[in-house]
Amino acid sequence: MIKIIGLDPGMSKTGWTIISLEEKNNIKFLDGGTISTDSKSGIGERLHIIFEELKKVISLYSPDEAAVEKIFVNKNPKSSLTLGYARAIAILILQMTDLPMNEYDANYIKKSITGNGHADKDQIIFMVKQIVKNLNIKCHHTADALATAICHAYTRNSCFIE
Repeated sequence: MIKIIGLDPGMSKTGWTIISLEEKNNIKFLDGGTISTDSKSGIGERLHIIFEELKKVISLYSPDEAAVEKIFVNKNPKSSLTLGYARAIAILILQMTDLPMNEYDANYIKKSITGNGHADKDQIIFMVKQIVKNLNIKCHHTADALATAICHAYTRNSCFIE
């Protein structure tokens, strides 16, 4: 069994999930959640919260591999830069804990999960619920992190070919 942590980094909300990949590509959802920070707090404090919370998750579940969604450049350069800070913290904690990491473009994740590289949030949530039975995820950040972890599981086992 291999445990994979999937991350959807963000300054306000960072989604995370832990899945296990067992024989015959059986994927099981172990846990997931969202790390939230207060927009009124300073950037250093917010990054520290993300760092400490991810450290706790990694310590608790001891994943074997990690998958992180890549940044897409949006129209607001400040938003992209801020997202980059949160992503850097996620990558730093993965490096500090010697976790092998792969990064995936959002369109690649969407295509591997739904078959459509431009799927919307509802389509992603619908498909992850088809892949992982008895799942009760309401937050799209957690669903995105789960989709990232599942994408990694598919890609590492060559179940999905672009």
